[in-house]
Amino acid sequence: MTSGPDVAPDSEDHAPSAPLISPDERREAFRAGRAPVPPKFILLVAVVFVVLGLGGVVLERVIGTPGQTPVSIPSASSTPSSLPTTSHSILGLRRLTAIPAPPITLTDQHGSPWRLSDQRGRVVIVAFYNETCNDICPVLGAELRATIALLGTSAPRVDLAIVNTDPTHANVTARPPALATPGLLNRPNVVFLTGTLAQLNAVWTSYGVQVRVGQPPAPSLHNDVLYFISASGKLHALATPFANENRQGVFTLGSSSRRAFAAGVAEVADSLLP
Repeated sequence: MTSGPDVAPDSEDHAPSAPLISPDERREAFRAGRAPVPPKFILLVAVVFVVLGLGGVVLERVIGTPGQTPVSIPSASSTPSSLPTTSHSILGLRRLTAIPAPPITLTDQHGSPWRLSDQRGRVVIVAFYNETCNDICPVLGAELRATIALLGTSAPRVDLAIVNTDPTHANVTARPPALATPGLLNRPNVVFLTGTLAQLNAVWTSYGVQVRVGQPPAPSLHNDVLYFISASGKLHALATPFANENRQGVFTLGSSSRRAFAAGVAEVADSLLP
């Protein structure tokens, strides 16, 4: 892998209102069986209610604590033996049992169908955040952009699929803020995937992503997960993105933590390349 992540400078000169989460604090949080949750996130979860329907069917989902094991993905291990150990604490990394990855059939930002089954022979990183980039997107998107730079010549063999978690903004657009804001537009092998509520809900359910949508202007809330899928189409690992949320609902993270997270993602992806 090459060095020098492609990350826009951010900000350790403009610290968020909440203290940054250090890798040591993160490691201790996972060791204790919990993950850091911003206070405003807890407040929003307490007051927001779900009212979301499609064809007479009401979708009601309760937001989970970031870092929880996805409900439909069994047998996660907290001590991965076949993955790089240096990435564990910063990623909150857990090895999965190499079961077949649940199918994903959605539409990319160009209006073309995208199927996970068509990506065999390539490592796939699957992330989840909102189309409007009003959640963890600015942080995670920058980390994923840096991951591409760190992979260097291996990058063309890794696909990055970002699944929309905001059903109120599910239309296909060639320039979704989810890609434009973190600088991921027109990047090879990077897709932003959306679809009907039924299609999105099928993917959310399969990958343990829990979404709650309140009445405007409340944002779509969801837990944050990142999956690594091998070239043979097997789930190999689960990571937990994290960031600090200020009182205005803006997510930030210091550049050193972002670089460390990006390096960890690149390290795991590189380890799965055939």
